[in-house]
Amino acid sequence: LYLAEPSRCLPSYVRWLKQLIGTEVSESTISRFFKEAFPYSATLRRPNLVPFDKFRPENCMKAIDYLNIIVQIDPRRIKFGDEKSLKGKEVFNRKVRVNPMTGEIPPLYTTSDFRNTYSLTGFCSIDRRSTAVFCSIHDEINTATEFSVQVELAMSSGFFYPGDVMVLDNATIHSGGENSVLEDWLWDRFGVFVLFLPARSPEFNPIELVWNTLVARLKNVPLDELYAIGSDCSAIASQKIISEMTHSEVCSYYKKCNLL
Repeated sequence: LYLAEPSRCLPSYVRWLKQLIGTEVSESTISRFFKEAFPYSATLRRPNLVPFDKFRPENCMKAIDYLNIIVQIDPRRIKFGDEKSLKGKEVFNRKVRVNPMTGEIPPLYTTSDFRNTYSLTGFCSIDRRSTAVFCSIHDEINTATEFSVQVELAMSSGFFYPGDVMVLDNATIHSGGENSVLEDWLWDRFGVFVLFLPARSPEFNPIELVWNTLVARLKNVPLDELYAIGSDCSAIASQKIISEMTHSEVCSYYKKCNLL
């Protein structure tokens, strides 16, 4: 029953077991069985969501082709990029302790612009000639035009060197519209090769772990620091967190993506 549907609820197990073996087992017994009868406690966890089309034959072939290419490249030359939409309220997305005297949940005071949304464009690298993470935070929506502007900023900052490989996902803003010539432009002008990830494969992109770390650390920024910053505190705190990320941290992300 579990293998057929890992998300099955306890009442469903009760119904199916009664049909299969004729015995009614309580939900608490089933819950205890999952927690104690196996090497690992089978508690409920939030899973990764995997689209069906990830495993289409053509996508699987592209994944194999990608892996065959990426394993031949020096990881120090591979630099991964992506975008993230950052909501101002993410910095205030934290728990508060219930008042032990009254049982009330105290309010969490925010800055007036906590509903603002920012766009992040970033690249990460283990090449110690450049910073571990290049990131630009802006108010504009991530479009093809905005992405090309951010790529130019990354180039002018010295983050990329001739012979580097820029790895991107298959988002339209990376290769569609005016960016249909981005690959040729980067190669002809900077000697940077563009490689696209297989469809639906964020697990191959360590920049996703950079974003996860950013969101987790935002929740730990002391509130008095945020109040002292005031306007745009989410963007400013994010920029500081990203600037403090080290090559060693990014190296650990590369390892998690099986690049090292």
